[in-house]
Formats: sequence, C-alpha cells, structure tokens
Amino acid sequence: MAVPVLTDDLWKRLAEALGLTTDADAETLVLTVEDVVTAPEPKPEDIAAAAGLDPAALTQLRHDAEQGRVLAAAARRRETADKVSTAVRRGAIAPSRVGHWTTLIEADPTQADTLASLPDQFAVPLSSIGHSDDPGGDLVEQAAWFN
Repeated sequence: MAVPVLTDDLWKRLAEALGLTTDADAETLVLTVEDVVTAPEPKPEDIAAAAGLDPAALTQLRHDAEQGRVLAAAARRRETADKVSTAVRRGAIAPSRVGHWTTLIEADPTQADTLASLPDQFAVPLSSIGHSDDPGGDLVEQAAWFN
C-alpha cells in the first residue's frame, strides 16, 4: 500500500486548522492532533460559561424547557381526551373503549382522524329505534295474532 504524501500546502492547512504556525514540526502536529482527539467532551456548563452565560441562567433555561415539555404533554393528553369523549357523546364508540382509543391515539396521533371519521351512533344508538306509539299505523294489514 502506498503511503500518501503530505504536500506543503496540505501541511500548512492542517497546521492552521489546529491553531499552529505553518512551520510547526511533525512531532508538534501529532501531539496537537492527539490532544484534540482525546480531549473530553465539554460539559454544557463549560460551553455556557465560555459563551458568557450565567450558570443560574442555564439552570433556569433547563427548568423552563422541562416545564415546556410537561405542559406540551399535558396539552396532548387533554386534546386526546377531548377527541375521545366527543366520540363517546356522538355514539361513535362505546364508553368501555375510551382507554383503548386513548392509548391508540397517544401511540399514533393519526388515529384521531380514524376516530373522527366514525359515523355518529356507530357503536351506541342515541335515538330510539324499533318501536312506535302507533303499532298498527304503518301496517297495511295487521297480523291476526296482534288482536
């Protein structure tokens, strides 16, 4: 395998990228690369301090971000509960399926569209059907046993 040659131009670019002078020797270049590669990941607090951010401000930002996540999750749960309870009021689903639909929508929010597409009274009839106050009114002829 052929060893690649480091041209003068590449040497200068590498030295400048590492913050060294262009006349740095190979040993300095290698040590600098090793330092860069083995340096520990900076902590967020160190980055904030380097940017001039007060540690208390960083703590406050973290707290606010967590509160935002909590509020967003609560809003999603409330929205899901509203959609499911609306479906129950419409008779699209039975009250016993509330937990199922809530879990389903939390796992896959597109299922809310499926729930909304169910017709009213799909699972639970909300209006009276199958009886009349006038048992013989619509019949052409009453059955003999009816009398």
